[in-house]
Amino acid sequence: MIVNKSMYPLQTSFGVISKMQDKFAQLQMQLGTGEKASKLSEMGRDLPLSLSVRQRLNTIDGYSSNIDTVNLRLTFLDNSLTRFDKIEGEARNASVPGQYGTGGINMATSPGLSHARFDEIVTMLNEDVAGRYLFGGKITDKAPLPTTDVLLKGANGKGGYESAVDVRRGADGVNDAYTAATGEAPGRLTLNGAADTVTLGEDGTTAHPFGFKLSTYSTTAANTAVVFTPSPTTDATKSVAIQFTAQPESGNSISIGLTMPDGTETQVKLTATTESPAPNGSFTIGATPEETATNFQAALGASLERTAKTDLKAASVFAAANDFFHESGVPRIAEAGAKPQALVDASDTYVQWYSGSVTATGENPRQSISTAIDDASRVNYGMQANESGFLRLVRSQAAMAVSSYKSEEQVRADLDGVRVAAMAQPEGAARDSALAAYETQVQDAYRLSTGFFDGMATRQQAELSEAHNSEAGSIEIITMDVGIARKSLENATERHTSYQSQLLDLLSDVETIDKEQVAMEILALQTRLTASYQTTSMVSQLSLVNFI
Repeated sequence: MIVNKSMYPLQTSFGVISKMQDKFAQLQMQLGTGEKASKLSEMGRDLPLSLSVRQRLNTIDGYSSNIDTVNLRLTFLDNSLTRFDKIEGEARNASVPGQYGTGGINMATSPGLSHARFDEIVTMLNEDVAGRYLFGGKITDKAPLPTTDVLLKGANGKGGYESAVDVRRGADGVNDAYTAATGEAPGRLTLNGAADTVTLGEDGTTAHPFGFKLSTYSTTAANTAVVFTPSPTTDATKSVAIQFTAQPESGNSISIGLTMPDGTETQVKLTATTESPAPNGSFTIGATPEETATNFQAALGASLERTAKTDLKAASVFAAANDFFHESGVPRIAEAGAKPQALVDASDTYVQWYSGSVTATGENPRQSISTAIDDASRVNYGMQANESGFLRLVRSQAAMAVSSYKSEEQVRADLDGVRVAAMAQPEGAARDSALAAYETQVQDAYRLSTGFFDGMATRQQAELSEAHNSEAGSIEIITMDVGIARKSLENATERHTSYQSQLLDLLSDVETIDKEQVAMEILALQTRLTASYQTTSMVSQLSLVNFI
């Protein structure tokens, strides 16, 4: 019998040992790293699942990064909106009709405080977060507004809001003085008298947006004493003839309602009196209806002039703000001419106040900027400085910033020449009469100043009233939109955190090992290797001599 090594397949034994050595090395790597494989090719049948889970985790990381970025921007927007709301309240309470302060201090400080608020508003609308401007809608690479000085004073040969106010006042007939002989009245009205009839009308041959517009008229006098005859309804401009067919009684009044350029209403009311001269707001009953009509015409002209220098003047400033700070960003200014008939786009001659994106009517500015926060959800947080809430702040504070009011002290200084002339009169009735006339002029002029302040304060309060809180684009509605967006981010973050935890657990099951189990496998394999080494060593030394 022949006995040799061929009875024991050494090559096969060496192959088994080699595989066990590879397995031993792999187990040692797993024990050291805690992972099943050092490269994807070693994952085996777990590879597709591992790749799928990792891809999903990368997607979640991308969404989480979006959420972090948007959260930063929404935090900034939330802080800005909180400040805008406070400015709105501060401005609303800063100027109150009838509250002028000691020595007119409230009137004196109003322009400066309004300018400071306007500057803060412009600065906040132009702030950027990490180089991205948030109040220009889709346009995020540049500030949506010029600087405060450029907006108010203009630049590079183009006019600013101050120039627009001057032009608008001229177009509205604010500075026109009533002269009975010309038939023209302040506020782009015409005022003519003939016999027992006084006719009040709007100027021009076509309808235009400037000056006073006739809206209502009424009287407490008997219908047989005062008769109103309106112009035909087909006329482009309105007029009304007021005829004194008989004498009104003392205390009877005639009221004429007027619509102003900013859409607000005012009323001129004149009361019949037997006093001569008649006090402000009254007209003297003459000896005949014709004489009464003449007195009424003079009183109406004077009353319209006072109203033009107070209410209409304030309305003109706010109308200029509405047109200069137009939603489109392009200023609209009265066309050239002594009596303009229309507003025109003036981008060539006036600065453009807003250069961000403009949404079409009915569209939501929030949708101008949108970010994906998961597979099926997006958060919209676009914001535009031309939305109504911001516009109301910009317009009202610009209007208040460019308007000043004379104190009684300043009025007296302006009329000091009248006082000096009065004092130059000999002592006695002449001087007393001249000084009384001086005091009347002072009080009349000061009433124009306080009346203008009241008109501006009333409009500012109306513009910033909380009654606008529910309208689209208000500060409050925008704040609510931001709150909804932040809640969406919060919910998405919770979803991602939960899902990410589940995926990481699954990935751990697929890619990582149980170290205790691996250690046991190593010990078992080590025992097998030792036995295999010994057996192979013994067989490799086997010979006939050793066998015998």
